[in-house]
Amino acid sequence: MKTNNQLNSLVILAFTSIITACGGGGGSTTEKPTVIAPTSNIIGEPVSISYASAQTSSTDQCHSSAVENSTVKFTEISQQAGLNFSHSMPNGDGILGMSGGVAAGDFNSDGWTDLYAIGGAGQPNLLLINQQDGSFKDDANFANVDLLNRGSGPSFADIDGDGLLDLFVGSVGGAKPRLFINTGNEKFADITEQSGLNLPTNNFSATWGDYDKDNDLDLFVTHYDDDTFEHYPYFWRNNGDLTFTDVSLAAGIDKLSIRDRTFTPSFADINNDSWQDLLLVTDNNLTKVFINNQDGTFKDFTNTDVITDNAGMGSAIGDYDNDGDLDWFVSAISFKDGVKHFGWLTPGNRFYQNQGDGTFIDKTDETGVRHGYWGWASCFSDFNNDGHLDIFHVNGMEGDDIDPMFKDDPSRLFMANGDGTFTESALAAGIDDKAMGRGLVCFDYDKDGDQDLYIANHNQPPKLFCNQGTNNNFINIRLVEKTTNTQAIGARIYVKTTTSQQMRELRTGNNFVSQNPVEAHFGLHKTTNIEYIRIVWPDSKETKINDVDSNQFLIIERI
Repeated sequence: MKTNNQLNSLVILAFTSIITACGGGGGSTTEKPTVIAPTSNIIGEPVSISYASAQTSSTDQCHSSAVENSTVKFTEISQQAGLNFSHSMPNGDGILGMSGGVAAGDFNSDGWTDLYAIGGAGQPNLLLINQQDGSFKDDANFANVDLLNRGSGPSFADIDGDGLLDLFVGSVGGAKPRLFINTGNEKFADITEQSGLNLPTNNFSATWGDYDKDNDLDLFVTHYDDDTFEHYPYFWRNNGDLTFTDVSLAAGIDKLSIRDRTFTPSFADINNDSWQDLLLVTDNNLTKVFINNQDGTFKDFTNTDVITDNAGMGSAIGDYDNDGDLDWFVSAISFKDGVKHFGWLTPGNRFYQNQGDGTFIDKTDETGVRHGYWGWASCFSDFNNDGHLDIFHVNGMEGDDIDPMFKDDPSRLFMANGDGTFTESALAAGIDDKAMGRGLVCFDYDKDGDQDLYIANHNQPPKLFCNQGTNNNFINIRLVEKTTNTQAIGARIYVKTTTSQQMRELRTGNNFVSQNPVEAHFGLHKTTNIEYIRIVWPDSKETKINDVDSNQFLIIERI
């Protein structure tokens, strides 16, 4: 795949235009994947590949076709992008004040990431369809998902293996959670009752993963409650027939404390054994590490001498040091100088470096990311495409007993210095954001080759920060699996150049009441040619694709 012309000389191409124009969404033309037989450039499991170049048209909101920037810059373009609504939660203090969020995924399979935004008690939820011109259009009513409820923590995933993203919507304050199946034609059907999901109140965040390797996606849901229950139904096994069974007790994850304080769950293979483990960020000094025993159960692997985020909220998981394992950033609450009346809640964010076997070392102060105010959703992403993962997280809290500094605290952008340390750079990068942040999506919404930011605020309008781009290169990869795990959740992608090797693991993830799309974005700095892309599929079989040009969006489908 040196260039499009050189690729044509390797294989016979079969492009077919597919017109998509259903409901209220914008029409688009997409390319059918090119079937590629194994050649000298492709080794291992056979795949088909489709590809597209980065968008540089004048319709993009902020990205120039001739980028000269060497440092990252963002522009806030919420109104221009059609985000003319506000999350609304009247009298939403306490548990309600922590809710909201957004899901990200290509629900209509047109190649562009869409959003499902929680509206709250005073604003119906929105299904924001990406119009492919830098803007979004709400079509929740047509799609049958315009709920007016106290929602929280939505998540897209293909739960029935038909290639279409389905939708879970959590709930707080007595509202009911919902599970929607994607029926195609940009519509959903509510299957909550027949699914067997019987969840208590205050279902904050959800994540999907194939923990038992049966090729369908299982569900983990967190709760936050002041009541004391005998049982908290966290873990829901997919039965393969659109029903789910509560296996929390059987899996060994139940009753984590007297009162449930779980916030942010993430399936991730932290000990490199190809099985999905569980990282669970929890308030009140209760964050947990669970290792998958490969028999349907998990063991508590938490080292409380290391895992010490006393007020953990959000979670970001990624290989920040490019050593082939997944590291962990937890956003929390901090007072920079300490406040006596806040006691043990003062320590702030945590940065846990993976030692390759699922054990962690606390690198918070060495990395320079401790002070984050009142942190919520967070993500790892390479915003300047220099080959090193950066960190972004949102902030904010309000209420009668909340210190004034948290009512006006800024979002934090920790840019990687390339030596294992970070520099806080939000204002320098054009992000002056002091809103009540809760959810977060880090993604390339306009497909111009850089990572943008969507912030879901509480009781306020959302914000979209468009990345103006740098003069560095990139590669963006989505996988399509031939099993019912169609997004290849749990797969790992390695990109090798002459100067580095990077790894991404595909996960539905959770940033806190929010998720990124299931795709792998790699910044390549000045590299124009990739030596190889190596894919380790969920069943551990591999595909290796040699000699690939940079600055492309690839969809690689196992055949």
